[in-house]
Amino acid sequence: MKKTKILEYLELMQGEITDIQHRSDDTGDSENRSSADTLEELVNELRFNIENDITISDKEEHDFNEAINGELMGPDRLPLNYPYHNDGEGRLKGNN
Repeated sequence: MKKTKILEYLELMQGEITDIQHRSDDTGDSENRSSADTLEELVNELRFNIENDITISDKEEHDFNEAINGELMGPDRLPLNYPYHNDGEGRLKGNN
């Protein structure tokens, strides 16, 4: 798919997001408004990255995927709650 076609789809999505935001304002639905605002930010970031040929490094992509999946790792590449002591504290107690 060509970059221009992707940008056209993003523009259409932006219009739908605006409609959702306006309907949310009318009904006072703050959860939908919050979701629409987040979606709008993501669409705008994607559009910016496409328009400006922004790429991310493998490390940035890996870090993003970790954050999205809730698998944040420490500098030693172990999960932040390792070792597990069945108390939910793990590394935060200093038992490592």
